[in-house]
Amino acid sequence: MNSEGYKDPTADIAVGGIYHTRGKIDYTKFKTYDELVAYVKQRYEKIKNNYEAEVFIREHMPKESYFQKKIMEWICKNIPDAVIWKEAAGPYSRQGIPDITCIVNGRYYGFEVKRPFIGKLSKIQKETIDLLNKAGAKAYVVTSEKEVAEILKDEIKGGININEKPGRGIIRNT
Repeated sequence: MNSEGYKDPTADIAVGGIYHTRGKIDYTKFKTYDELVAYVKQRYEKIKNNYEAEVFIREHMPKESYFQKKIMEWICKNIPDAVIWKEAAGPYSRQGIPDITCIVNGRYYGFEVKRPFIGKLSKIQKETIDLLNKAGAKAYVVTSEKEVAEILKDEIKGGININEKPGRGIIRNT
């Protein structure tokens, strides 16, 4: 329904095209969580209130690993000389280390990846990020490759070419 309460399929299709990519909601298009909730309520007629929209979002939003993969692919494509890996999590790993480690032009970048709007930073993650930044590293909490692009824009020689084939950055799953 449009703002006057009338069904407007043309507007629905247009809005869906803006916020959907290959049948999935593109969470990077929303500026606020409230905007996302409103969109879900408008798009899906079965969802009647904010609580139902929030449940839908939690159930349908991809896991952090989806966003991590997109970020790593973006870095490899746009900064082919970067050395990048996903940190291992487990009983023998230090807790709180950012999910993705990236070395660009001799500089350490740590990216703790969270799901847009709903991901929460733990206390140990915040403490570790603060410790890394205090030591001279650059550690960030990010939700998408767009945020990483903004952070790394000065590291990219010759600008970003989104049509270029992926580079040969090193990816290791440790």
